[in-house]
Amino acid sequence: MDRKPLAAPSGFRAVCRVLGIAVAFTSGCSSPPEETLLSQFFRAIAQEDRVTAAGMSMAAFPGGPVESWEIVEVGPVTEGPYRVPELRAEETAAEAARDEQFKVFYDFRQANQEALAAITDRRDGNPDAAIGGRLGEVADAWDAHSVERRRLVSSLSEVQMALEEERRRAQRSLLREAPVDYLAGNISEQELLVRTVEEGAGREYRFVLIRYDLQNQHGAEVASRWIIAAIEAATETTSPP
Repeated sequence: MDRKPLAAPSGFRAVCRVLGIAVAFTSGCSSPPEETLLSQFFRAIAQEDRVTAAGMSMAAFPGGPVESWEIVEVGPVTEGPYRVPELRAEETAAEAARDEQFKVFYDFRQANQEALAAITDRRDGNPDAAIGGRLGEVADAWDAHSVERRRLVSSLSEVQMALEEERRRAQRSLLREAPVDYLAGNISEQELLVRTVEEGAGREYRFVLIRYDLQNQHGAEVASRWIIAAIEAATETTSPP
């Protein structure tokens, strides 16, 4: 995704160390959105509230019970395009290409029924049997059609999966249920490095946060929130930090 950085620090060590799942900030500390989100997320995990955790995160937490945690680095916020309109156009184009190829495939089969029946008999029990002459030409063309058919079906499936994933992410970020296909705007993304203590061992994870900054067809902003898009283990140590 082509992104451009927004005004934000390149990274800093969090001034508020969060001790325990109950989350107590030292006097005077503010609660930036990323800390608020992670506080709620880790609290839901501690309470085994899977519904609340799933509402805030597209990814499951890969670690164990968290005794304490802190944000040790905050990356810059980056911005990229909202992809649902683009993916819907790609889906339409992929469906048209598949349907056109299906028609070619069907017409070829109708025009070569006897030859294809003979090819099937030759290949019965031996799919790699060599076929020459005119029958071989038909077999090669049929195989090429079959390969192209599978490619187009696979291509359409990939676009549809990407579209559904983008829809789910957008719906999770929006603060109210709303059709997402006709919205427009951008996606903000931020990466965090989070250190935890789990069963006496210090571990680090990279969290990717996203927020959908979208407008409806009338140009009005749709209220949204930051959610967790991905979590992956960064490092593991043998003693608490």
